[in-house]
Amino acid sequence: MKRCLWILIFLFFITGCQSKENKDLKPPHPTITVNNQEISYVMGAYSWSENGEVVNADSESPAELVEKVKVHEVPRGKTISINFDYKASSIEIGIWENNGVDFKRSNNHEFTIPEEEGEFIFVIHASWDQGDGIYAFRIKTINNY
Repeated sequence: MKRCLWILIFLFFITGCQSKENKDLKPPHPTITVNNQEISYVMGAYSWSENGEVVNADSESPAELVEKVKVHEVPRGKTISINFDYKASSIEIGIWENNGVDFKRSNNHEFTIPEEEGEFIFVIHASWDQGDGIYAFRIKTINNY
């Protein structure tokens, strides 16, 4: 009986440790800035692997993801800067329109905000050797003062 109890305790311990590791198995988080203002974002779908562990996560559309994310007001034509602590092998960014995104590759991790007034949903797709991730945020353009 004691042996069964020890086996159960061991199994609970092993299972608990594994689920903790998987919770942290995600792509790096970006720092997104516009005009010296840090921009709030939400992580969408991602795929990540480390040490033989693989996690794939699906998500809602970018429009649904950002519903509760703060809308940042920024001057038209300013530059969005995207930085990761762990350098991405590629970064693409685009604007969510008509249920899709036309991604543009960004070699310098920057993107120019449109000149027209309006609210825009930006979507970032970043890739590393370990996987990739989608990040979304909202910008409302305003006149330059």
